[in-house]
Amino acid sequence: MKNNFLILIILCLVVSCKGINPDKPKYDGAPISLPDAISKVNMPLEIPLSYLEKNLNGQLEQLLFEDTGLNMGNGLFADLKVVRTDDIHLEAVGNNKLLIELPLHLTGELKINKKIFGQTISTGIPFDELLAPRVSFVPEIGRDWDVGISSLNIESWGRSMKFSLLGYELDFGPMLKKEVEKMLVKQLTATNKGRISFKSLMEDTWKAYGKPIKVEQDGIDAYVYTVPHRIKVSEQFTTDQKLKLLIGIEGEVFTQVGSEPNLQPSPLPSLYYNEDERNYLDITLPLSIPYADLDRYLNSMLVGQDFKMDSKTTLSPKGFESQAFGDKALVKVDFVVGRDGKKDIGGNIYLVGKPTYDPLREAIVFEDMDFDLNTKSILANSAGWLKQGAVLEEMKKYAVYPIGEYIRAARLELQQQGYIETDYASFRVVRPNLDVEGIYTTEEDIRLYLHSTGELEVRLKD
Repeated sequence: MKNNFLILIILCLVVSCKGINPDKPKYDGAPISLPDAISKVNMPLEIPLSYLEKNLNGQLEQLLFEDTGLNMGNGLFADLKVVRTDDIHLEAVGNNKLLIELPLHLTGELKINKKIFGQTISTGIPFDELLAPRVSFVPEIGRDWDVGISSLNIESWGRSMKFSLLGYELDFGPMLKKEVEKMLVKQLTATNKGRISFKSLMEDTWKAYGKPIKVEQDGIDAYVYTVPHRIKVSEQFTTDQKLKLLIGIEGEVFTQVGSEPNLQPSPLPSLYYNEDERNYLDITLPLSIPYADLDRYLNSMLVGQDFKMDSKTTLSPKGFESQAFGDKALVKVDFVVGRDGKKDIGGNIYLVGKPTYDPLREAIVFEDMDFDLNTKSILANSAGWLKQGAVLEEMKKYAVYPIGEYIRAARLELQQQGYIETDYASFRVVRPNLDVEGIYTTEEDIRLYLHSTGELEVRLKD
């Protein structure tokens, strides 16, 4: 018994072909409606804040800010240099708000140039301060994947920013706050942060989702690939110190037998909000069987087989040609009938049947198998040596084929090969189910739809 899934299906579908005989009956019923082959993946990705800290500390610049002649208002100017002295620390504090503790070394000079009691005073106060500001903010992701910061506030500087100058006590905190906030926004929303760049992370996932998966059986390569259409994301910082991303991707599934498809990844689309917190994979896999492939298999497997009609009569198929016949399939069988003591007779018949899946037997079977109308008319007027019932019973024996072993093998193959691999994490299918959803005939081929469900195991990379 051959294991290749395409071969197994071809054996069962003793059916249809184009242009085999201009006199054969035509199907004029309603067009066949095919189901959508859709892939939906939804995966909650929990990223510990310690993971973000590690990557951010490894890529955040030491020199965070440097400028001269900054206008601080009220006649105050500053030369300022800000250097990070140690690792930053992130903390989720509720309401989707983050608190970042950023050890800094501020050096420079605060200059004053203003009139006091009619006299122009020009002087400066040097800066050389070690600070540990605690800054809270809410990260926001826009529909165009831009990352912004709202509600940014310096909760504390780590020490008092008040100084005495010419008998006046001045609070430099509010003056420095504006520039430090601008520096933080620039550093935290930069687009060159590699794996911790949210847009880069999503582009990586988007491209990996559409990569073909190769399935090889009995020397025949089949490629299953998805053309992604939509992506949904929502983010939440949890009180157990994790970033929880809900990533949902939807697309249309295709299969290609033979060569690997040459796919050009589409650009990342606009972002949609994801409210679904479930972990699941739901894919409908279409398998296309061209009639030419079906003909080749039928001829290789059945030509030369003898069908015993009775003790004195044998029907031997000599050739098969197949095609669609509405929601059924039709095959032309060229045959020779051998009769004991009589001359052999050659001819052809048309068989029609509707392929379907029998879950109890885990097999593809034919329902309503019969001769087509023209053949029935010929048989009704022919000699009694060709028994219609006997032919149908013999053909039905070949039209039932178990595929339970293949379904179990395909489930294992999906588990081993069905994953999304990115630079920051791998998403692997676990506990996949695989069932036959339906079998359909089209003008071009026979379509079998498999439905697969499961969950995704997520592993972050170091």
